[in-house]
Amino acid sequence: MGDADDSYDFTNLMPFVTELRKGADMVMGNRFKGGIAPGAMPKLHRYLGNPVLSFVGRVFFRSDIGDFHCGLRGFNRESVLALGLQATGMEFASEMVVRATLAKQDIREVPTTLAKDGRSRPPHLHTWRDGWRHLRFLLLFAPRWLFFVPGLALLVAGLAIGGAVLPGSFHMAR
Repeated sequence: MGDADDSYDFTNLMPFVTELRKGADMVMGNRFKGGIAPGAMPKLHRYLGNPVLSFVGRVFFRSDIGDFHCGLRGFNRESVLALGLQATGMEFASEMVVRATLAKQDIREVPTTLAKDGRSRPPHLHTWRDGWRHLRFLLLFAPRWLFFVPGLALLVAGLAIGGAVLPGSFHMAR
């Protein structure tokens, strides 16, 4: 599966096929290991968006995938159908990796290169809206990080603040 905008070299798919033949359920391209041509990815996406969202995905789901949003992937048909993927937007990329990770599927990465796309029109990616959709998806699939960790932090902060305020509040008048 790959973005059809001329940004990926479909003649260089043997590393994907090799890993699938070795038993991988899914093979992800990693543009950061393979190379990104000048002008192929906006600086905001290259240095902030993708690295941050991929880091969040690695932390939340204990995944080893370094490039959650690479548009070049290979997968075993039965394995990917078993995931029950539902997303209809840009977060589909994250859903595929998250669900495969949660299902303990064998996911591997291979270096791939990203070239400047060959479209005659601007990309349809909306940086902030699509970034939020990815982050929201990651949070909703990680309730421990969405509810438990912030709740625990607020509880500890409340106890610390309350402990500093309350001792003086219990003095009885004589």
